[in-house]
Amino acid sequence: MRKYVFIALSLLLLLSFTALTYAEEPQIKLGGRIMVRGWYFSNAAFSTQSPNILSPSTNTNAVPGEISGRDPEDVALWTSNISLTVDAKVADNVQGFIELEIAQGENVQSGLYIWGGGPSAFQGYDSKPNADMRLRQAWIQYTGSGLFGVPAGLKVGHQLITLGEKQFLNHERFGDDALIVFVNPTKELSLAAATAKLNEGLYTMPGDDIDAYVLMGTYNVNKDNTIGLYYFYADNDDLGIAFDLTAGDPITGPYTNFNGLSFQDLGGHANGMLAGILSYALEVDVQFGKAQAQPGVADDLKYSGYGVYLKGGFKIPDTPLNLRASFAYGSGDNNLDDTEIDEFQACQGFDSEVAIARFVHYTQIYERTIATAALIQTLGGSGTILAAGQGGVPHRNTGIANTTYFNLGADLAATKDLSLSLDGFLLRASKVGGWEELVGDDVSKSVGWEVDFKGSYKLAKNLNYFVEAGYFSPGSFYENTLLVDDRNSVTQIIHGLNLTF
Repeated sequence: MRKYVFIALSLLLLLSFTALTYAEEPQIKLGGRIMVRGWYFSNAAFSTQSPNILSPSTNTNAVPGEISGRDPEDVALWTSNISLTVDAKVADNVQGFIELEIAQGENVQSGLYIWGGGPSAFQGYDSKPNADMRLRQAWIQYTGSGLFGVPAGLKVGHQLITLGEKQFLNHERFGDDALIVFVNPTKELSLAAATAKLNEGLYTMPGDDIDAYVLMGTYNVNKDNTIGLYYFYADNDDLGIAFDLTAGDPITGPYTNFNGLSFQDLGGHANGMLAGILSYALEVDVQFGKAQAQPGVADDLKYSGYGVYLKGGFKIPDTPLNLRASFAYGSGDNNLDDTEIDEFQACQGFDSEVAIARFVHYTQIYERTIATAALIQTLGGSGTILAAGQGGVPHRNTGIANTTYFNLGADLAATKDLSLSLDGFLLRASKVGGWEELVGDDVSKSVGWEVDFKGSYKLAKNLNYFVEAGYFSPGSFYENTLLVDDRNSVTQIIHGLNLTF
């Protein structure tokens, strides 16, 4: 690993000298970020393998910074996020971009290191952080005139990928290796096709790859409003090899009954501003395809989930106040005995470093710190994935899968340096029939409610102090599904300094 870090840092140094050599062409920009955060959790008994949440008595795994075996009712720790970027525009139509980001040890999904944390006890004394530098982004983009005299080009390498309003596909935290080709037939219309490697597994073994193929188009109705459409297709030849090598036993694991995956999502989206004061965003996703079973062993599992997302905002004229409201519905599964997977599949990336790695998508606590209402997830999330149609629990980082939420929020630009926001969420399970089959009893749809606060104060140029605080009150769903022994409320507070340069 040190060899690769040395090569990457040497490249950084070389490019910095190049910037001195060429005054204007090429243009080389060096940048980065240092973010230091202090964390406090109360009653969030999470673990990386089984996010059995809300009751310390049910947890047998240690939280980072916690001594194993003790109840993690109150946990505090510090972390640092560090990144270095090189943006090289070697010509008007050629760009290369590199971003190096810290990682906790060998974890490719951490993006930070924990203060004082070493590979074993007491190795934080007078020692360097247990951290590696890894590539978060490394891509090349070329733009030309195209075959028909219109702008066209390609972008290839490891890059951050999202679709629409990020309800289905959101891989902007750590990215994927991908190739995107694009063309702009008109100034308003952009068309693109992409392929991404979601999983390579063992590169010498056929059948374990999971490849994604995407067609997408966006149209700028005017300077303030955009609409778009995309088609996503994920393909695999042998789920048993692809998933069971990492998620279970490759001989007896839940995927060994399946030959492959053919998953598809068709999505439409729009966003913009009306009259300079009304903002909006929406996304609708319809899913289909199947997990193909071994002949005579099991039945094919067909996908039929869907998701809806709506958001609106009103900027009160002549005031620093903006009011917001949003709604999202991700379908759930009511029957585990049939061959339909009705639950909305969220492609958000797996979560191997609990709440401290991922950034907020909508809620501060429900979506990333605790187990969600999701029951069957095949493309992302944490916990057991697809258990032969019987569901695998618990999950975390699953977006709006089997979740319905109602949100009201407000943003206040109190001064030119101080910004504040407050959000309230009412959360419900979209369907509970599958959960009821799993636990053998009635299950409430009441997941709970959450209140989130954010505040940011500009101390100096590119330096902000921020506070993020959330309070989650669990509903009866958690008791009914046996995810917890006691429905303790969860409190989470984060504060820190963020420096960009």
